[in-house]
Amino acid sequence: MREARSENGATALSWVGPFKIGDYLAKVIGGQNPRPPDAPGIYIVSERTWKGLPDRVSNLLYAGQAPYLRYRIGQLLCDLLGFTSDDPADGEAYEHRGGHLLWHRYCVARGVEPMNLYFAWCAPCKCTDCALNRLLEMTLFASACTPQRRCDKHEPALDLAYNCSASATLPGLSARLLYSDKS
Repeated sequence: MREARSENGATALSWVGPFKIGDYLAKVIGGQNPRPPDAPGIYIVSERTWKGLPDRVSNLLYAGQAPYLRYRIGQLLCDLLGFTSDDPADGEAYEHRGGHLLWHRYCVARGVEPMNLYFAWCAPCKCTDCALNRLLEMTLFASACTPQRRCDKHEPALDLAYNCSASATLPGLSARLLYSDKS
């Protein structure tokens, strides 16, 4: 887990990553990288790495939320790595619309290897809708990939650092994540 503080210096964050996709996939069994939990949360893809909290400098390309992060991130990576339709049309994704659009509209269009991009996740969040909306404010392909969801509980949306703090227990973490000081 990465540790960071919000603008007011308040709390540690529960972001896991960022991981360079190629490095992460090269060491799935033998590496010390954690697997995404089978739990709700948010996830992102970025052009660059960051420390602590995702920011505009990391060039966020995609942000999403899911009830089961492991399953949804797996779908994202399949389409992002080109295991998707040859048709770049919006509705032609096999498993993950965002991965499909990033493959065609970002990676293929710009000659960017998806293995050189980064991904990360955060679980749990106090409010996934607020967290997603804050991330979408910084995301390059936000309008094409993920619609904002109105949060009925918080207006304005919760601060990202507060929302993604490690103050809540993290469900489904493996022992190698809990006892690892690797980030």
